[in-house]
Amino acid sequence: MTVTDPFVTVVGVPGPVRPVGYVRISLDREGAGLGVARQTADLNDLADRLGMPRPEVVTDNDVSAYSKKRRPGYEEVLAGIESGRWNVLLVWHVDRLTRSPKELEEIVDLANGTGLRIETVKGGRVDLSTGEGRLHARILGGLARYESEHRSDRVRRKMLQNAEAGLPHGGMRRPFGYEADGMTVRPAEAEVIRWAAGGVIAGRPLRALVAELNDAGVATSQGARWSSSTLRGILVHGRVAGFRVHQGRILGPAAWPAIVDVARWELCRAVLTDPARRSSPGNKPNRLLSGIAVCGRCAGAMRSGGNRAGARMYRCASQNHLRRRGDLVDDVVTRFVVGWLARDGVTFDVPDVAVPTHDLRARADEVRLRISQVEDALVGDPTDDLKDVSVEGLKRNLTRLRGKLEDLERDEKLTVLPSALHGVTAKNFPGLPLDRRRSIVDYLCKVTVLPTSKGGHAGEESIDVIPHPDRFPAAAAA
Repeated sequence: MTVTDPFVTVVGVPGPVRPVGYVRISLDREGAGLGVARQTADLNDLADRLGMPRPEVVTDNDVSAYSKKRRPGYEEVLAGIESGRWNVLLVWHVDRLTRSPKELEEIVDLANGTGLRIETVKGGRVDLSTGEGRLHARILGGLARYESEHRSDRVRRKMLQNAEAGLPHGGMRRPFGYEADGMTVRPAEAEVIRWAAGGVIAGRPLRALVAELNDAGVATSQGARWSSSTLRGILVHGRVAGFRVHQGRILGPAAWPAIVDVARWELCRAVLTDPARRSSPGNKPNRLLSGIAVCGRCAGAMRSGGNRAGARMYRCASQNHLRRRGDLVDDVVTRFVVGWLARDGVTFDVPDVAVPTHDLRARADEVRLRISQVEDALVGDPTDDLKDVSVEGLKRNLTRLRGKLEDLERDEKLTVLPSALHGVTAKNFPGLPLDRRRSIVDYLCKVTVLPTSKGGHAGEESIDVIPHPDRFPAAAAA
């Protein structure tokens, strides 16, 4: 029997019955809503058996009742019951409604204030008007909570076991470069990853690589357009180098084949995780030294622009202290770089990495964490092992740790050759893409535009180019 009369009355419900059905499924990876559809059909059957109208159905799809994520459908149901829009609630089971004791108490209070009647497909009526009924509901809610927590524990243990064995997690979204099993390489996508890693190593900005992918119609594994953050996430993840990563930590070799060899992945990752890396928001620089050369008076950045005669100039961006002809500055710096590259013994082959940089990085991260703990202790929030350490002891610890971190960061830097310089020669430098030449200049040297005396000639001698000795000791020694 299908009841459609909205003014039908049911025993136990004062006045006309106004039912609402709440359906929820916590995981719907394909977005098909099939679990929700099945619950809806069961709620309609329940309404028919109870002799009441079929309910309005409110849905939360792919939302857990255990997580802290907002459930718009759940909130709509509570608001509708409180306002009197609905007075009967139909759910498949209590755990579809909530697994939170706090939320259950809110529902108990709501039922006491509104006379709400709750019916479930799998448990019958939930009577919140009596102490016994409330106890029963709380027991069901507690069991649902326990089941959810127990399942989470089992899943975490299984995920850790898989990780330690080098296996992929089951049920994950397909990673770009691999099939849905997480083990089989997709050749076409693997080529995209190798191409992108090579571009990063060559000094190309992520945004340029992303633009090429989108222009070529290449989609992500989810069929979406590329963004810099998506591409970066793939390239820095140990998966593509054949490492098993769990909770951000490399556990060891993975069971699946690598797409990028470890040495190139380390180079690529070092570029993308370099704290000094510019994100370059806004307009793309269109001159060699815009934002790289600095003002000799205020040390602020010099920007490219034009003068009234239409000549290109570099100007002090902050105070307009200095200006210099753009072709002059570019020519001086280009000749300096070409001359340095032409020196005997200057080569840029990919080095053998004696110490894997992911090990150095992990050790550096541990030291950074300890530094953070010591700094917290100095402001009155110590961890248990630092509670009895004196302030002077904490300061000594901090000094020692900072020195250790400096050594680790230097060692890490020395294991990775500046990426933009791979394959660069004095002959090919002038013809390289602008973004790569900018990366090389920025890494190799400091360019300062010096002030001149009033009325003095602003020639080549007013451009100071100094190599970075900490990055290229050979340049400083020569």
